Amino acid sequence: MLSNTIEWRLLCFTGISMNRNGYRMRQIELRHLRYFVAVAQAGSVMAGARAAGIVQPALSRQIRELEDAIGTPLLVRRATGVTLTAAGASFLQDATGLLAALQDSRERALRSAAGQLGELRLGALPNCLPLPVVANVLKAFRDACPDVKLSIAPMLSAEQANALMRGQLDGGIMAWRRDEAPHLSGVRLLSDRFVLAMPAPPGGRFIVPRTLADVANEPFVWFDAQRSAAHHRFLMAQCQQAGFTPRIAQVGSDIPTLIGLVAAGMGCAFVPESASPTCPHTVRLVALDELASRFDIEFVFDGAAMPPSPVVARFLEAVRDAAGEARQAG
Repeated sequence: MLSNTIEWRLLCFTGISMNRNGYRMRQIELRHLRYFVAVAQAGSVMAGARAAGIVQPALSRQIRELEDAIGTPLLVRRATGVTLTAAGASFLQDATGLLAALQDSRERALRSAAGQLGELRLGALPNCLPLPVVANVLKAFRDACPDVKLSIAPMLSAEQANALMRGQLDGGIMAWRRDEAPHLSGVRLLSDRFVLAMPAPPGGRFIVPRTLADVANEPFVWFDAQRSAAHHRFLMAQCQQAGFTPRIAQVGSDIPTLIGLVAAGMGCAFVPESASPTCPHTVRLVALDELASRFDIEFVFDGAAMPPSPVVARFLEAVRDAAGEARQAG
């Protein structure tokens, strides 16, 4: 009786021309398996030939080749049709499993090539994840590619750029691409600007500043310059153009942290305007003309890898669709 071990299944699948006793034998090819399964399931060579789309004499020859290669009869031929020998019944189980596995492998390969299987590793600015345009992108991608494993790591822009260069990320949602990673490609999700975040305790008197100079003597909650040099340089330049260097009282690691420190009364901070929906009522946002310069939030990827991987290409489709809808709505 034929062995049902993994070794024998691989032997059939790869067509290695050596039987279990070490004797040379004719190579078994996939067509032999398909023809044998067609005959076994149909119960006759004639019906099997019709099912396989091959003339009966050629099919009979293929079955004989298979039996010669294995070294034992698989079918008992009768005038009324065929029945399986014990070896044939065992081989049919293996052959149908192998053909099904081959079909599954083919389908997985096609789905992987279409970006519907695999893994997508993204970085994202922590304050960007709640944004509607980002949420729309993620939902559209999940709807289109539900079987892709999606992982998202909250990271600052410079950290994302470094991770992309090291191959640890497939893409990122970040700002300051032209400063942090000009060699990477980007698709704009939205245009943003900085606003001044100030403590506004309930019941307290709040004086709205008109210019940056009005807050020159206030303590500031600042971004860690070592973790986001572009962010630091941009805002420091804005303050210096207004005639002062900010007095940094606290340092925060990301935008949500800055907002929390402002809410606690630690000082003022510059935060993206897009973060306004996440600000508590104890934080007042003020738009100043001196902070009118805009910057882009982009989906960033390695454009040198052309074409991009299938899953990145599918995510790019979702990004472009969502960004287009956001521009039309704006």
